[in-house]
Amino acid sequence: MDSIKIKANAKINLALAVKNKRNDGYHEVEVIYQEIDYYDTLNIAKSEKIEMFTDSSLLKNEATNLCIIAAKLLKEEFKIPGLSIRLDKKLPIGAGLGGGSSDAAAILKNGLKLYGITYSTDRLLNIAAKIGADVPFFLIGGTAYGTGKGEILKALKINEKYFILLVVPEVRVSTQWAYKNLNLALTRKYDGYKFKGFELQNLSVKNFRSEFYNDFEDLVFKEFPNLSFLKEELYNHGAVFASLSGSGSALYGLYLSKSSAEKANKILSHRFKCRLCRPVTEE
Repeated sequence: MDSIKIKANAKINLALAVKNKRNDGYHEVEVIYQEIDYYDTLNIAKSEKIEMFTDSSLLKNEATNLCIIAAKLLKEEFKIPGLSIRLDKKLPIGAGLGGGSSDAAAILKNGLKLYGITYSTDRLLNIAAKIGADVPFFLIGGTAYGTGKGEILKALKINEKYFILLVVPEVRVSTQWAYKNLNLALTRKYDGYKFKGFELQNLSVKNFRSEFYNDFEDLVFKEFPNLSFLKEELYNHGAVFASLSGSGSALYGLYLSKSSAEKANKILSHRFKCRLCRPVTEE
């Protein structure tokens, strides 16, 4: 096999609590990740060098491009010659959907397959953690509870069907800006872990509203008031739970029936960029 075409799915955060800042510059977080069926497409091929082609003008900086960083780490760690990467970018940048992290994880998993190299999951997870806090999750996928900087993961199951209406505003929110400006003194205080008992509580999706939250919402909504309005619009149009994803700018609403999600999409898509999605689960 000389080349492979793959999908790199996005994620939403069902819950996100930000704790103290670490010595490595990251923050301790507690997060519940959910993979969704909205994706970038990548073509990866064997090559004598590392090169990348993309239709996104926002991803031209090789020093910060997570795909290039992932390929270079594979070359360094496993001594592969190189990779040629073609990225068809569909996931919005600066929306809190983890598109760059997902692309990087796809390269880690599939770049080694091209060269027939076997690897342990732990070894690849360690490499993923060097790239970014969300990259390890995309190696696991499905639904997961994360601690540390987000890289310590435990797979979860939600035993209930639901539908997702994703709303992506025109504004972009910088993750670096969000963490820099987040006032930890104002984030919700709690002892231990707020969401750790999730897998034991057997919570219904309709109970998420009373149990889950995103610490970035107050900061981001103050800076971008229209996003707060969008969240209320999702509730006004039938969502049983609505939230900012990551540090935004994307918001989502969860619906218990396809018809209710489609009805909300029909109304809101006249004013906003919307997409109906489903959660991706690992069997």
